[in-house]
Amino acid sequence: MIELNKDNYTKEEVQEILTQYQTKMSEMEKSIADFETMKQQYAELEKNSIATQIKFEATKAGLDPEEVFELIESDDIKKAQVKINKLVELKKKQDIDNSYKPNDHKQDDSYSIAEKDKNVEGMIFNKLNKIFG
Repeated sequence: MIELNKDNYTKEEVQEILTQYQTKMSEMEKSIADFETMKQQYAELEKNSIATQIKFEATKAGLDPEEVFELIESDDIKKAQVKINKLVELKKKQDIDNSYKPNDHKQDDSYSIAEKDKNVEGMIFNKLNKIFG
């Protein structure tokens, strides 16, 4: 900081003081501009970091991040995780709906019913009944 100790200053002294202040002001303006640039870069890096984390979480959940990124894109990883969980549930439901479903279900006969109940006598009775019946 420039100290002012005199009551009166010459024109040259005042110009020198003003020059010093202008130099300091230009340095401050440059520092502010650098700070703003760094702030923008930080925001961009943070956005990229969140996008990478979201893609990682999607991959961990078994989803293709390139296919579903537009659906799960968010500003917050927690919100994206909720969306990922919903997509995983929908995928499981779709897999179940698309899975093989046999049309002709074999009716449980008395032997298989006895087998499920662990009724040995019923099982033997049914086998003998098939053989001799």
